[in-house]
Amino acid sequence: MAVAAAPSYAQSACEKLSTAHFSFITITSATEHPGGPFVMPNANPNAAPVTLPAFCRAAGFVGKELRFEVWMPARWNSKLVSVGNGGLAGTISYAAMVKPLEAGYATSSTDTGHVNAGSGDGAWALGHYDRIVNFADLGTHLLAEASKVIIGAFYGVKPEHSYFNGCSQGGHEALIEAQRHPDDYDGIVAGDPANYWTHHYVGGHLWSGIATDGNAYIPASKVPILAEAVNNACDMLDGVKDGVLSDPRRCHFDPKKLLCAGADTAECLTAPQVSAVEKLWAGVKTTDGRQVWPGLVPGGEAGTGGWANWITGVGPGRGGHLNLGIPFFRFFVFDDPTWDYHTFRFEPSDGFDSDIDYLDRKLGALFNAINPDLSAFRARGGKMIQYHGWSDPDITPMNSVNYYESVLKRMGPNTREFYRLFMVPGMQHCSGGPGATTFDMLMALDNWKTKRIPPDTVTASKVTNGVVTRTRPLCPYPEEAKWKGSGSTDSAENFECR
Repeated sequence: MAVAAAPSYAQSACEKLSTAHFSFITITSATEHPGGPFVMPNANPNAAPVTLPAFCRAAGFVGKELRFEVWMPARWNSKLVSVGNGGLAGTISYAAMVKPLEAGYATSSTDTGHVNAGSGDGAWALGHYDRIVNFADLGTHLLAEASKVIIGAFYGVKPEHSYFNGCSQGGHEALIEAQRHPDDYDGIVAGDPANYWTHHYVGGHLWSGIATDGNAYIPASKVPILAEAVNNACDMLDGVKDGVLSDPRRCHFDPKKLLCAGADTAECLTAPQVSAVEKLWAGVKTTDGRQVWPGLVPGGEAGTGGWANWITGVGPGRGGHLNLGIPFFRFFVFDDPTWDYHTFRFEPSDGFDSDIDYLDRKLGALFNAINPDLSAFRARGGKMIQYHGWSDPDITPMNSVNYYESVLKRMGPNTREFYRLFMVPGMQHCSGGPGATTFDMLMALDNWKTKRIPPDTVTASKVTNGVVTRTRPLCPYPEEAKWKGSGSTDSAENFECR
């Protein structure tokens, strides 16, 4: 649908929203932005304003604590995009609202019902199960309901289509919506989702700290050694030498090849460090062989968004995994602000269940969005695109592969008529990495919903210093982009999905 000006009565209705009465919503402010420079809320004091089109900015609460904002453009395309959160949420995702607004969408976001003092803050959850429920489940559902009510009051009509777009925790929120609240959104983009939440926090966040504990710690300076060795061994398995593994499952590099022959040096890994890599790639299994959480896969370890951020951090015990994992276990699971992650019981002992079983009993049903039955979402005409970086060092890409295959098994071969997974070679967590990692899944979703053009391929770009240096097609899983054998390997037109 072409972008059209909102009705004139709606144009003047912005400030009136602040005095409107709704049954479950409190509007705290409603202001018109005339278009032009806009200082982003919560931005760095030295950050430059962004240029935005004219819009009405409405802010408020659902209930007592669930804060949200809805931005409604003067020239509206009659659609809504709600955007997801990251980490433990606690802030409105203002930056993610910019692109939808520029494209003519009304857009909304919520803090999911609490204020976060930082990415590693979980103290807000202690003694507040209501906040945990809003964060894990109800927050985005209430956002959908509030957004539609406010949009209807402002424009005089409800959205023709409502979409949700999120990555990481936002991907978790996206799958919560598809599985538990299928009537909220008729289109969903779920990126790198943390949907098997409890097992990700055990097998991803906690396991990273356990595997690299003590003398097994791998300093950030050694990560490029591993990355280079993996590329040397496996880069050409897809027929193209480009520093990217199209499907890392074909790579069987043995980290023992990096074992120091003698003393520890900057060019090798010690035996405990080799063991750490093996543990991170293997994931967590119980003694009876049950896979609790699949491991990371080889490739894309280097770079600021790679292992140096998530695994090694700035020092032992200070990687991104533990920075998110420890607050969750302290304030959500064990209700103990002093809990030590070294005490976690991976196996039953002394007559007690494992802490994995305890966690699943306490929070699994609330947090885990692993239900493969998407029949209600499909029946309402929903379309969903899921994507995941093959080089994600946070949430293993195998999580998305496993969930998609579980849906395929449950829903049958026609699953791709409403749900497709795109694996992104060389992409780290939600963005970045050595591959072509800039793409527009929202446009692909909208074309699927409004023009009935299924996403048989999505073009991704590698952007270096603002310049596109490579394009590649992303393919619906299990297809992958194969070079045709001639032409530049930096041009998407020379690849095909098969």
